[in-house]
Amino acid sequence: DNQIRFVKSALWYHGYGRPELYRLPSDGSAGSRELLLAFSWLLHRISLLEQLLARNRVKTGDETSVCTCEDDLLTSQKSTTEIAPEYELEDRVDVRYLQWLNGRLRFQWQSLHAQHQEQCKLLHKIHLFTSGSHTDQILGHFSVTETDLVRQPENYKQLLQLLESETMQLEAFLEWKQLEPVYWQWMETVLDNMAEEGNMCESHDAHEEKPKPTLSCPWADSLTEQIDRLSGDLMMLCDQLQKLVTHRKAAWCEKV
Repeated sequence: DNQIRFVKSALWYHGYGRPELYRLPSDGSAGSRELLLAFSWLLHRISLLEQLLARNRVKTGDETSVCTCEDDLLTSQKSTTEIAPEYELEDRVDVRYLQWLNGRLRFQWQSLHAQHQEQCKLLHKIHLFTSGSHTDQILGHFSVTETDLVRQPENYKQLLQLLESETMQLEAFLEWKQLEPVYWQWMETVLDNMAEEGNMCESHDAHEEKPKPTLSCPWADSLTEQIDRLSGDLMMLCDQLQKLVTHRKAAWCEKV
């Protein structure tokens, strides 16, 4: 049940608005075609396979973002262990509480900036010490992963398995791209069949007659028979009255 609710929530978050999917039972007993439609929508809308490949990509090189932070950050910042001033829910905002939040945010930002600088320094040392050792003359140096393999050659098996897995995923993706037009043609037939079924259901509901209620009580059956007999007698009286009126009208016309 939790998985089904999670899938529905994720589809709702991405903007999938087909109400039939959200009406499916939580036990997963029905709705395979609705799930197929939702999966196809994700393939087209958010490029699901491309995102999975990018997330599972094996990173063998060094990647770092460009830091645009200022170098002359303040060194005297409040510690994160400092007790925050008491903040009461009043109509006005406590300025001391805002100052404490600002100081805490600046301290965390400074810590992140320092860690980023340390990472860049370590990368620079590795690139400097391994300069000229790489077979690629344009690159000219080893990455962190390659340096770790030089120091610990036994780790290459794990890296090789990851690369083989990524290669299999890329080959499967290329095969999928070749067969993708066939898949979308098949999905068009699925949509056409669903549209026809929907039209047939609407037409059937519009022309369907309400079933007559069945009574199972003995006294109710007897009452129904009496009502039917009285209805027949009333129809006979109506016919006789109509004939009498027609006869009297004809006689009156002859006299006139």
